[in-house]
Formats: sequence, structure tokens, C-alpha cells
Amino acid sequence: MPPNWLGDVILAQPALRALSLAFKSDKLYIVGRPWLVDVVPFLNLEHPQVEYLTTIPKHADKVFLFPNSLSSGIQAFRSRAKERIGFKSEGRGILLTHAYRSRIDMIHEHHRRYFIDLLQQYGIATLFDDVELKTPVGNGNQTPNQTMSLLKEKGINSSKFICVAPGAQFGGAKRYPAEAYAHILSWLSQEGWDVVVLGTAAERDIATACLSKTTGTYWNAAGETSLSQALGLVSETHLMLCNDSGLMHVAAGLGVPTVAMFGATDPQRTSPSGKKVKVLYKPAACSPCLQRECHTLGHPCMGNILPEMVRDACLSFLNE
Repeated sequence: MPPNWLGDVILAQPALRALSLAFKSDKLYIVGRPWLVDVVPFLNLEHPQVEYLTTIPKHADKVFLFPNSLSSGIQAFRSRAKERIGFKSEGRGILLTHAYRSRIDMIHEHHRRYFIDLLQQYGIATLFDDVELKTPVGNGNQTPNQTMSLLKEKGINSSKFICVAPGAQFGGAKRYPAEAYAHILSWLSQEGWDVVVLGTAAERDIATACLSKTTGTYWNAAGETSLSQALGLVSETHLMLCNDSGLMHVAAGLGVPTVAMFGATDPQRTSPSGKKVKVLYKPAACSPCLQRECHTLGHPCMGNILPEMVRDACLSFLNE
């Protein structure tokens, strides 16, 4: 059972990949939210038998729980799986056959190590530390040709476009200001780059504000794409500009040049794993607060990151 958030699923990819290789001759069930059907093909699991379920099958041989919730422990217990492996949390240790205490300092160490630690304590060799995703082809996934057709339909130049993800489902504290995005996207548009803004329908107004100064070609795709289409766009873009979010982790893991602004969260714990990443972090006295919403006047952790800094970080990638 993978984690419940897109970003956490990507951070768990090295552990999930090791798990899939350890049991390559067995059927592997991915249990969780329906959107995992779109995400798992990107995880580079190298496993021939993967099925997607919303509940744990009855009497499975082994269940590995990456979520820490009591509800996941109860679901595993009710499945009567022979082995139920997870960390002790929320008093669920009694529901597990193999209940461990994490050896990772979640305040100072990266979350990738947390998921890896579970497998290591169980005795599974973990050969990977960094996130390494791959773009799937076929089998119901968004193909590169379909992505190119979608871009053409929206008037976007596929050879010179960037993706922007200005939202953050966790809360507003993670969001870089829309007015600052507006200046940055205007500058990048003047450099000849088409802009595609990704997000949910609930983030469409944020996306509109971010595009308010853009005079070139753009597509406000917030709420207009499926997750599969959004992942396809990320895999083909020349740059991902974003906050600390799930799509940030996807882009970095795919090797897409990624510029990310951090404020309420600590990049030492949740920075994207990739070879082409620039993290901008100018902490305020209250950083990292780890709160959903900012209660400090001026949102200083984000205000400290000037739009010019972001523009220059983007251009350093785009001009390579």
C-alpha cells in the first residue's frame, strides 16, 4: 500500500522499486486511491505482474504499509494477510505481524530514507536511493504523440514550452505568490517560451492570476486535464516551475529541469530527487513552520525569494 499523496508516492519510489524486484516472481498488488493507476506506470517498478485494487485482497502473503494511519492498519488486519509489515504509529502495532520503529530522524533526514528503512528492517535489500522515474508508453497511458497533439490543439509550441504548477494541495503556506509568478511568466514569455499552467479545477483562479501579465502564448490547463494528461505534459516539458508539490517530484524524477520554491517546508526533508534541480529557499525566522496556512504578515519565507531570483534560475536551465 503506497502513501496517500502524490509527492509521497514519488518519494517512496526507491523503496517501491526495491520491493517489486524482491518479489519479481510474485503477483504485485498496488492498493490505494484510484489515481495510482495513472502514476504507478511512471515508477519504473520493472515488475511483470501488477494489479491495482482499492482494498487489500483477502489472505495475501505479505502486505507492506507505507501509510502510517490506523485505518490502513485496520484494513490490513481485516484482510487476514499472513504478514502485515509497517511502522508502529497511531497505536496500530498490535494489528501488524511485523511492527517497527523508524530509525530515521524525520526532522532532519529526507523522507525517501523513511520508506527505505521499512524494507531494510524487514530484511529486503534496497539498491536505490534516488528517485528514477520513466515515461510509460501505451497500455492506456498518455503517449508522447497524444501529448503533442494536445499541445498543438491548444496552440502551444511543443519545442519551446514550460510547465508551471503554482498550487499546492497541502495549503497556501506552500504557495509562491501569484503576483510574483505573474512577473516571472511575463519575463519568460518575452524570451519566447510558451506557458502551460497545471493544477486542479480548484486552483484555476490561482493559475489565472499567475498568467495575468503574460502576453505570449499560454494555456491555463488547471482543471482541464486528467492526471494522465498532466503527467504526459510534465514528461515532455523543457522546464517545470513549481512550489513544493507532487508534480515537482514527478518532474525531477523524470530528469526534467525543475525550479522549486520552498518556504513552509524544509528542502532537507522533502527536496525533489533529480539531477536537474534548483531549489530556492530563503527561510524566514519562522521557517520551516510546516503549517497549511501562513499566519505571518507578508508570508516572509516566500517574500524573501525575489521574482528575479526565480527568473534567473529558470533561464540558467532554458539557456543551456
